[in-house]
Amino acid sequence: MAENGSSGVSGEKSLVSSLIRVYDTKYRKLLVIPAAVIVAAVVVLLMTYSSTGSFFKKDISLSGGVSVIAITDFSDTALLEAELFSQFPESDVSVRRLSQLGKSTGIVVEAGLQSDEDIGQLLAFVSSRLGIPEDDLTVQRVGASLGRSFLNKMMVGIAIAFALMALAVFIYFRIISGKWLWLPGIFVVWTAFVDILCTLAVISILGVHLSAAGLAAFLMLIGYSVDTDILLTVRALKGSGPLAERVRSAAKTGLLMSLTAFGAVVAGYSFAESETVKQIMLILSVGMLFDIVHTWLTNAGLLRIYLEKRGMV
Repeated sequence: MAENGSSGVSGEKSLVSSLIRVYDTKYRKLLVIPAAVIVAAVVVLLMTYSSTGSFFKKDISLSGGVSVIAITDFSDTALLEAELFSQFPESDVSVRRLSQLGKSTGIVVEAGLQSDEDIGQLLAFVSSRLGIPEDDLTVQRVGASLGRSFLNKMMVGIAIAFALMALAVFIYFRIISGKWLWLPGIFVVWTAFVDILCTLAVISILGVHLSAAGLAAFLMLIGYSVDTDILLTVRALKGSGPLAERVRSAAKTGLLMSLTAFGAVVAGYSFAESETVKQIMLILSVGMLFDIVHTWLTNAGLLRIYLEKRGMV
């Protein structure tokens, strides 16, 4: 038994050593992996846009429509959503369950309807299907123009935040190095951008209806992404020892940071009852996984090529 245990540990160490050796020596070839991920994400988003006219689905806070809350023990939301879609095929309908302490307390029906006639038909159908008087349904309406205006302001806010992040990165590298390091700064900005791009593609595939809070989660994702990228760049530029060792040291610290944060976010998603919180945690968890790929393969690989050409090995 002792021999089997010893051989198992030895095999694990051998595997880890092999992976480290590949990471240290094949970093140029490893760039193919994140490149393929980015291409796949772009294809997904373009296909979504060509079929729906948008890169992602939006809830009524961003697109306008009506939200109907019903207090009921009805739990088959998939069946109700299918029935509503057959009744309103031109409208983007979604149904989700409300819960408290793990117990179902009601459902929320959201539909991109604007006219009083369509909304009246929706209320009548929901009332009849659930056996609840229309007066007991809670109805909230958001105008299409208001939703579009709010979405535009959110997108402008994200763009401004991204631009300020990029400026802060370039200034920070200027301070620590005494000169403008354009390419390392661009690597950091590019990594943050593709993290968002790939995360948005997954959200699109999952059919998540993004809310205003969901879009705000992408701002948080920028922060998570930049943290690890700055750690990598500073270690590679200012650390001691061979370049491969400096990158490996940064990867150990950065991966521990990312995996710790990922565990906390997954726990938040698992135990949260609010759909808004769940959406935020979902976006962050997906984005953190992509950040591991793009930081430690894309950014690390490009940074090593850049520094090697300048003899900083």
